[in-house]
This record gives sequence, structure tokens and C-alpha cells, in this order.
Amino acid sequence: MTTATLSAARRQAPLRRAFADDPTKAISIKHVTSETGTHTDEWHGRIVAPDFPGTTWDYGIDAKVGGDDDLPNPGHLLCAALAACLESTTRIVADHLGIEIEDLTVDVVGDVDVRGCLALDRTVRPGFRRIDAEISLRTAPGTDDTLVELLLGQVDALCVTLDTIRHGVQVDLTSTVA
Repeated sequence: MTTATLSAARRQAPLRRAFADDPTKAISIKHVTSETGTHTDEWHGRIVAPDFPGTTWDYGIDAKVGGDDDLPNPGHLLCAALAACLESTTRIVADHLGIEIEDLTVDVVGDVDVRGCLALDRTVRPGFRRIDAEISLRTAPGTDDTLVELLLGQVDALCVTLDTIRHGVQVDLTSTVA
């Protein structure tokens, strides 16, 4: 039996035991880097994940700051990360609760006032003003509404990316100049 065919509860049970015994084993490091030389202008780039050779994310820049709007921009990637995390968390928690999902869509919309990143108005932050996320879920007929409420409450409480956006995280920025 492959791990893909195991339920979330069965896949996670040995992990939960190991992490309870040694919390240092629960730390998961995520690493991406920009790929130099991929694009020849300041309006495009590529991000790679060293742990996943061949996986890349090309990006462009929003037309409202001078870009071509021809590829997803970093804001899209942030929204995509939130959508992916909300969807996967929903599926995993539903599996733990024995809820059969017939259809699941996560829609994420972010709102940025680009005057902030263009330094036109110091009172306007360069970041998102707001992000709205909607989970549209259809469960199997007869699913207990209380169980669905529990599922959605757990998704709200356990989604890593949602928690990070809502509560922030320390980011240390260093620069090296050659």
C-alpha cells in the first residue's frame, strides 16, 4: 500500500507520535530561491524550489506598477499559496473526520493599493489591504451539519498559510553586496 492510498489519520499517526516524543522533529524547512539569468528584464523572473528539481514558478509584474501583466505576479503567488493551503487543509481534516467531499473550490482575492509600493503616498502600505478567501464545499448527502461546522472551524484554526498571513511572522532580511 502506498502512502497516497492511506487515510490522513493513518499517514499522520506515526508522525504525531514521533513529534510528541521529540518536538524538534516537527520542524519543516521550506526553501525557494530566485533563478538568476532566467529573464533579461526587471519585469520577469523565476523562482525555484531546490528540494524539487525541475519545479519552477515564472512570474511577471503587475501593469499598475509598469509590468506587462503577462504572468502571475508575486501577489498572485501569495494568494495561490493561501488557496492551496486552505484546500489541502480542508481535504486532510475532512478525511480525519470521515467527511466525504464531493466538490471543493477555494477562491482567494487580494486587494493592493499600488500607490504604497510606488512611494506615492507614505500613508499607504505597500502590502495587501485585504485578502478574501472563500471555501465552497459540497459534502456527500447526509453529512451531519455539526461535523461540517467542526471541519470549517478546524480549517480556520489549522491552515498554516492563513495563520501566517493573519498573525505575521518575523522576517529577517539580509543583503550581500559583491
